[in-house]
Amino acid sequence: MIKTNIIAIFMLAVTVSASIADDKKTFNGDWEVAVAIIEGNEVPADFNKMIQLQMRGQSYMTSRMGEVVDEGTFELMTDQKPPKIEITGVKGENAGKKIRGIYKLEGKDKLTICYELNGKAYPEKFEGKASGMVLITYTRKRPN
Repeated sequence: MIKTNIIAIFMLAVTVSASIADDKKTFNGDWEVAVAIIEGNEVPADFNKMIQLQMRGQSYMTSRMGEVVDEGTFELMTDQKPPKIEITGVKGENAGKKIRGIYKLEGKDKLTICYELNGKAYPEKFEGKASGMVLITYTRKRPN
């Protein structure tokens, strides 16, 4: 019985490690905003086109019209349902802030993140209606 439990725990650890590695690998890249909803208000498509998100390893950089406006790190918690992300702003608009969110990956080219900007709690659902809530769907940027 103990041997079976140890094997089950080992298999779970391997599965979680693989999931974290897969998500980190998928997160890597350049992303564009497809749809953004901030506190219940949809952001105009023209503004979305100006925003770029780069994710490398556990670091991110956000630029607006080519100018870097935010940089920091992120940590993924893939063992949660839904998976969670914790963002730590290092430079720019979110320097010194912790932002908590949940995310879902759809294939390798669509990423949806619901952020709770106040950093108090993780969102419970993918909805950008309440105060401090932001829901963004990103698509992977295609090379020109």
